Amino acid sequence: MSSSPFQSQPGAHTPVIESSQSGMGHEPGAGGSEPSVTVAICTFRRPEGLQRALDGLWRQTGIPVAKVTVIVVDNDPAGSARAVVDRNRPPPGWILRYVIEPQPGVSHARNRCLAESRTDLIAFFDDDEVPEPGWLAALLETRKASGADAVFGPVISRFETRPPSWMAGCTAHRRPRHPTGSMVNWKNSRTGNVLLGRRLVALAGGGFDVRFATSGGEDALFFARAERAGAKLIWCDEAVVVEDVPATRMRLIWVLERSYKGGQTWVRIRAEFSRGIWLPMALRGAASALLAAIALFPALLISRGAAVRQAQRVAGGLGKMTAWWAANPERGVRAGHYVG
Repeated sequence: MSSSPFQSQPGAHTPVIESSQSGMGHEPGAGGSEPSVTVAICTFRRPEGLQRALDGLWRQTGIPVAKVTVIVVDNDPAGSARAVVDRNRPPPGWILRYVIEPQPGVSHARNRCLAESRTDLIAFFDDDEVPEPGWLAALLETRKASGADAVFGPVISRFETRPPSWMAGCTAHRRPRHPTGSMVNWKNSRTGNVLLGRRLVALAGGGFDVRFATSGGEDALFFARAERAGAKLIWCDEAVVVEDVPATRMRLIWVLERSYKGGQTWVRIRAEFSRGIWLPMALRGAASALLAAIALFPALLISRGAAVRQAQRVAGGLGKMTAWWAANPERGVRAGHYVG
């Protein structure tokens, strides 16, 4: 097998476990005229979150045809999520499948989702998210009305504990929303809430780039490639998923690390299409970090939230300065898991 940056290459011995609710062979509707859909969830040692995600799926309403396959791809070689899947019973007509992808990294897990799916439509959301009851129906309806290659929906944060006051002005857990039917670009893309078709996968090059397996950003690059190749990306504001935010993600160090990695990823994606931007972006990042650092202490006189926003800009600028380092496989992290 060739060594493509898009291939997961799990190996012939990788276990694939069908749940007791599923049958072997083709999924419902695979050969019929009505569309069928796969819902893919990548998970890594989040049993409680995975159970909440599945509970949300079983509560889906308004789906015109109950031809849905749910694939849980466990990125833990020990198969820690199997017990959760085994105790679940999907709605009548649905299939629930469980697959272990032992090669660590979110790109490998997402590529395994693509490889295991047998349908033209694939919906992704994460194991720390819970879809609202009309989520899947809204995605399907918007795709049908728009002919989009991918339909994205909003991710709403739900905090495990009361967040600190400075988070009111922090952008780490706030994402933009758009009117349904609006065209969006790759900057608004994510696999945390999306319905996509096989055409988009082909336009994106066939899969998620494994060089981003442990850093994150593999989904943004995936959709950036597809968009440049002509993919139509549309927003559906009714297709809501709720993201559970634990206390660990309400710490300042987590917020700043997120901004730092985001700065690195921003440059790395752009470098895929313009190799000469490393130095200009590093200089831009240095200027941004310097200006934000100068504004940091005056911002404290306004509010802690204002100061945190400036600190995020400092971290993001430093990330842009060091993106070339993160992109070097000899220096970057080469194995491990990314938990976004």
